Amino acid sequence: MPDGNPAAGGLTPEDAAIETLQTGLHHLCESTELAFLKNVYGGLLLSAGGLSALVLATGFPEYTNPNPGLERLLQGSTFPVGLIMVYFLGAELFTGYPMWLAMTALDRKGFALEYLRSTFTALIGNFIGALAWSGIQSYLTKTLTSEPWRTQVIQQIDADITDQQWHVIFLRAFGCGFLVTIAMLFGTQNRDGISKALGLQLPFFISTVAKFPHTVEYMYLGTTAMMLGARLTVLQFLWKCMLPILLGNTLGGAFTGAYNYWVFIKRADDKALSANRQWLETNDE
Repeated sequence: MPDGNPAAGGLTPEDAAIETLQTGLHHLCESTELAFLKNVYGGLLLSAGGLSALVLATGFPEYTNPNPGLERLLQGSTFPVGLIMVYFLGAELFTGYPMWLAMTALDRKGFALEYLRSTFTALIGNFIGALAWSGIQSYLTKTLTSEPWRTQVIQQIDADITDQQWHVIFLRAFGCGFLVTIAMLFGTQNRDGISKALGLQLPFFISTVAKFPHTVEYMYLGTTAMMLGARLTVLQFLWKCMLPILLGNTLGGAFTGAYNYWVFIKRADDKALSANRQWLETNDE
């Protein structure tokens, strides 16, 4: 295990990359039952953060409609709480898997079936958790069924997904995958609770205020909006919501993993080679 940098209170980027690779190796070996339960838990926790963001950001239409930046600020300040709870409580989200598995693949570890099992277990577990929170804690409790929340949530899903172009959703999702995995690296790199929380909050804050969609976030938001009466159909939810967000998050997270593997882990091999190389010495006459 990396020793870290005690003077700075955390790990160096190189050590954080090594620990992230070890996390990926763990996920390849993790039992399906345990991974499923952790991802259901993650879906519930992230959706709880999503509910708090919706209640706060869509509850003041008279203030946020003339100033949409205020709505994004409120949402960006509250939604990352879900990610912090996921990280601190040992739950899991699909959006971390592309980074972890990209690093293990570049390190030539594991088998194809292990990658497929890990990916689909995470997705199914997250969706069940998000759907349960959407149906029970957001709809049946009537938390979002009254005004102004119902109308505002429907308008948000229509603007972000239903009336949006497919490629725009995909490109935004790439940004989210990149930023969320950067947040997870910060969480790994920092060792004390406050530093971890800030490290997880700040990149996710950027992603949320920019409306970069997160796979599990829109599992929750999409199903909630459909229950409230949005124009989003099941086919649109799969084709225009889940697919581009899933692909974008995957590529964005894989980019983070590949970068950290090549720069911080392979670079260590390059350093060792250069240290052991017998350099030519020239003597001035």
